[in-house]
Amino acid sequence: TYPKDQPNCDPPATHAHAREFDPNILHDVLIIGGGCIGGSIARELSRYSLKTTLLERDDDVTQGATKANSGIVHSGYDDKPGSLQAKFCWKGNQTFSSLDKELKFGFKRNGSLVLATSDADIEHLNHLYQQGSENG
Repeated sequence: TYPKDQPNCDPPATHAHAREFDPNILHDVLIIGGGCIGGSIARELSRYSLKTTLLERDDDVTQGATKANSGIVHSGYDDKPGSLQAKFCWKGNQTFSSLDKELKFGFKRNGSLVLATSDADIEHLNHLYQQGSENG
């Protein structure tokens, strides 16, 4: 149940597939957050024989930060070479084509355009190009 006397607390989801969390049920995995990452984790774990539960505070999935996502699939040219962000950005970028073949969400590689309007910008553009080359 939810605290009805608190004005900032939304009621539980009303979707037919949504259920209140029962702490008496044993879960192998509990995923907190039904955004892009939580949903991806749940999808991947669905391939295994696990009792997985996804908790979302809103009345539907993808209503938080994911909802405001611009939809950009980053190529990794802006990430510091050797960092975990660079490693996972490139790896994640490479999965979109195969995910689209499987899930048919309409992914299209349309590239990226970075403009330089001054000598300093050109220097920075060369730096980004070098980083992108190092990152894959």
